Amino acid sequence: MPIQNEHEIQQLAEVSRKLEDQARQAKNNASTEEIQHIQQQLREVQDQIQHARGKAINGSGGSSEPLIKAQLRVEETQHQMERALINLNAQQDNVQP
Repeated sequence: MPIQNEHEIQQLAEVSRKLEDQARQAKNNASTEEIQHIQQQLREVQDQIQHARGKAINGSGGSSEPLIKAQLRVEETQHQMERALINLNAQQDNVQP
């Protein structure tokens, strides 16, 4: 999805916020499948953000500030999802005899 204008940059920032909310719900549900699905979505959004930031740096996009915030949000959410998966796997290991 090439980023071409400020509207698309704002949409990408909104997608990152929605994924952050979905990640929080997946952690609360303790669902490894949901977490893994969200991790994949986060990777895709991160690729889109990096592409958009490159365009913004080159002057063909809008302000890069929303993209920076979105990237930080996505990176932090990815770390949280990884920790949640590690914790869930550890709990499953402890439950098995």
